[in-house]
Amino acid sequence: MQNRYVKIAFDRISDDALITLGQTVVTAMTDNPNFETPTPTLVSIQELMEDFQQKLSLTRKGSPLNTSEKNLSRQFLESELKKLAMYVNMVSDGALHIVLSSGFPIRQQRSSMGIPAIPERIRLSDTGQSGQLRMAFIAVKNAWEYEYCCATELDESGSPMWGEIHSTTNSRFTVLTALQPGSTCHVKIRSRNGKGVSDWSEIVRLIVR
Repeated sequence: MQNRYVKIAFDRISDDALITLGQTVVTAMTDNPNFETPTPTLVSIQELMEDFQQKLSLTRKGSPLNTSEKNLSRQFLESELKKLAMYVNMVSDGALHIVLSSGFPIRQQRSSMGIPAIPERIRLSDTGQSGQLRMAFIAVKNAWEYEYCCATELDESGSPMWGEIHSTTNSRFTVLTALQPGSTCHVKIRSRNGKGVSDWSEIVRLIVR
């Protein structure tokens, strides 16, 4: 099981959300046996939060000076909340039940990357140039590149006679060239990343103009 930790950066949340966060944390950590000596103290967090809330209310009037004072007050509050979040992470040592009891939002776990999925919704269309087709498909999450094969001839059993494997990083626009006009072009695609390659996609086909 992965260790869990709280977020320690709060610069991207709104002013009102920062106040709500501070109130939630102070309430959750007050008399919480998991956090016997919060650093900084919850009293200092409460004082900074009240100062920020007061200065925020003054900015509604639109004064540049009030806005500057509010921003400075926010910096102080963010800095102390970050220190408190680091204290929570140190005390909890990754234990989820302790982390949850702090009131801080939990940092998202990094998902381990696996072999990418098979490309889907492959589309072939005419480019307006003879002997060419445009290929597009839905991008695959965590895919680094895509490999594709083309065939314009069938063997005795009716299966496409695949040519060499090509690669592309563009899922929305790849031009297939040097195709025989009047032939039926068959295409299949697979995705690749550092973990490996997917299975080949379903085969799509279109007559070359």
